[in-house]
Amino acid sequence: MVLKDAHESKASGTKPSRSSDWDRTLAEHKERVRTAIGQAAVQIAAEQGLAGTTMAKIAERAGVSRATVYNHFRDVEHVLLEVVQEEVNRFYADLSERIAEAVGPQARLDAFLLAHLEYFTQPQRRSGALQLQALGISPAVRTRMTAHTDRLRALLTEVLEAGRAEGVFSAETNPRRHAELVMHLLSGAREQLLRGDAPVAEIAADLMLLTRCGLGQPAGGAAARE
Repeated sequence: MVLKDAHESKASGTKPSRSSDWDRTLAEHKERVRTAIGQAAVQIAAEQGLAGTTMAKIAERAGVSRATVYNHFRDVEHVLLEVVQEEVNRFYADLSERIAEAVGPQARLDAFLLAHLEYFTQPQRRSGALQLQALGISPAVRTRMTAHTDRLRALLTEVLEAGRAEGVFSAETNPRRHAELVMHLLSGAREQLLRGDAPVAEIAADLMLLTRCGLGQPAGGAAARE
């Protein structure tokens, strides 16, 4: 197709258009600017809180004009919102890949738990985007931030549903309700990690033990319940 287009352009006496190259370069530049703005906003919010984070400070740290910041974002909260959205999207893609590679329901559950804990051991996550909900974000934006965790909960629900269907998890497992409870367990484990109570491997092992005991089939499986 490319050779055909080039031949037709030559035959017609016109040169191939460079607009696509220009559009791609412009899009890459805009993406770099938005990334720089987002990083600056997170850094300032972590250092000075939401009240101390202004568009002017963000512009200065990102190395752009304040007008440029406003060209991309309406206000500080929407800068932070985009950072959260992009971060959750990246994490969700990585998590989905790890779960897909795991063999069996228990291994998929373990992968889900370990991926979350490893994520929060990264130093930048101690003041990263997913911690911004505590900065006094307005209720409307906070709701949009936290709504992204629904996808994670839904993914966990699918793992639990499959495990129950395959007989690996107890028939009494309530996938939606237990997914919610496991998410709360992860939140508690995350706090332990951030406090430095124990290494990630130790906390992960404890969490996996809890879920195995709570969700696993009782000794003897279905026969034990009859």
